[in-house]
Amino acid sequence: MEPSKFRESRVSINRLCDQMDQLIEQEEVDESRACFEQAFGELDELKPKVSGDIQERSVKNLAMKLKGMKERISKLKTKGTASSGSGSRVKNNIEWDIDRVAQLARTFLEKVLKNMAGDPESKVFFGTTGKGIRPNYQIQFKEGQIASFTGSGHKPKTVSPGQGAKNLSAPFSFQEVDAILNKTGNI
Repeated sequence: MEPSKFRESRVSINRLCDQMDQLIEQEEVDESRACFEQAFGELDELKPKVSGDIQERSVKNLAMKLKGMKERISKLKTKGTASSGSGSRVKNNIEWDIDRVAQLARTFLEKVLKNMAGDPESKVFFGTTGKGIRPNYQIQFKEGQIASFTGSGHKPKTVSPGQGAKNLSAPFSFQEVDAILNKTGNI
């Protein structure tokens, strides 16, 4: 292929690669893909026309560059899809009411009541995040002490003052939890 025409084609593909790089940085998935297809099409047209080692190496380098761009594009997320990992978690702000508490497993509620230490003036606050199956919880006793527990093992956990207070339900009294447990047929 004539060197000047080869150079024009190579510069055009490189210009598309630069444009693609900007689109990837801006996370423009569809535009990046369209730009890639155009650059790949131009490279496919150029391949059979090359002559000489220099042009062949140049085409191989462009192909490798496009392969790298394709990998970068594949890592972009289309709008409206959640990415994987910790950032994708959607907070479920669970609204706890007496009916919702009654849906908790009987054994779970028995352990909550046991952790309330038979204090009829104690109150339990359930965590409002997660799935609501085995929520973490805090118990406030009559003297004002607060104890926090894991929902999965009912083990005490250390919580600094004020930590997690925004993710707690309204309080449920000892009597309310006891009444749920004493209903017949509760699972």
